[in-house]
Amino acid sequence: MIKNKLMVVLCALVLVSMIAACAPAAAPTKAPEAAPTKAPEAAPTKAPEAAAPAAAAPTLTVGVVAGGEVGDMGFIDSANAGLKRMEKELGVKTVIVSNKNDNNNNLDVLLSVAEQADLIFVVPGYFFDEQLKQVVPQYPKKTFVYVDGASSIEGMTSVVFKQNEGAFLVGALAALLTTENTALPQTDAAKKIGFMGGADMPVIHDYQVGFNQGAKYAVSDIEVVNQYAGTHFDPAKGKETALAIYGAGADIIFQAAGPTGLGLFEGAKEAKKYAIGVDTNQKNLAPEWVVASMLKNVGDSIFLFTQSFIKGDIKTGAVMSYGLKEGGVGVSYGDMDPDLVPQAIKDKVAGFAKEITDGKVVVETYTEKK
Repeated sequence: MIKNKLMVVLCALVLVSMIAACAPAAAPTKAPEAAPTKAPEAAPTKAPEAAAPAAAAPTLTVGVVAGGEVGDMGFIDSANAGLKRMEKELGVKTVIVSNKNDNNNNLDVLLSVAEQADLIFVVPGYFFDEQLKQVVPQYPKKTFVYVDGASSIEGMTSVVFKQNEGAFLVGALAALLTTENTALPQTDAAKKIGFMGGADMPVIHDYQVGFNQGAKYAVSDIEVVNQYAGTHFDPAKGKETALAIYGAGADIIFQAAGPTGLGLFEGAKEAKKYAIGVDTNQKNLAPEWVVASMLKNVGDSIFLFTQSFIKGDIKTGAVMSYGLKEGGVGVSYGDMDPDLVPQAIKDKVAGFAKEITDGKVVVETYTEKK
């Protein structure tokens, strides 16, 4: 009996287990998916607009009104070299207009450059005095520079050279060379040298005064023959004048005569005598006969002036002076053979230059002599 009850219990347990095993498994509880959080879209960042570029500073235009022609191997060539240096080193624009050695063209030439340039060098100023009086007032915002003299014209600025200082040195040179006969084979025992001027103008007389003073400073009993051709634009007249001075006994002539002075070199070759050039190195015009040249560094001076102008250091009406100390004038013995000047004489001339720059020697001027 007990056994039968036990069997019934066991069967019941088995039946319950089987029912439990057959029941479907409970579906796992799935956590509700969180709705994806959408990041707020950032407003597109707009690059700041570049500021409009500042207007470039206008390029300065520098002009030369030339009272002569490029190729004169003197004053105008030096000015033109100064313009080319400005283009390269200062980045300015340049223009040069020539009167072609005809003063009847002066007004047209001056107006042409005034229309094109901001800074206007008039080279040389004294060829354009009357025209400047008309033109300068018409262009009050332009800067006009009178080169090779001081102008009283209202609104003008001036560049003055101490040509008397350079002339003093070549006067001393000529005197020393002609009195030391071993230096140059074609000199004679006479102590005589010459000065040849072109047009009769104060600036040319200033060369003469310096040349004569320098000659007598070096050799007290030297004689100087002074003669003028009467024009700045006639090389044939220059040769004629030079031959007359050589004929009067001068061994060496210094010329300050513009294009007329080119005739000196032809005269020197014909007379077999010696010459001193002016403004630029003129050795190449007659290498066997040119002993030296007195430099008037127009190009360097207008370059320096333009540098100062760009910096704002130039005032209208100012007079800028360039002498030995400033590098405005000097002496060149040329850069080709033959070198006709002994070193001992070069050293003496250099010593005289130092006396001038140190203030020990004061060179006279034409205005003081009058």
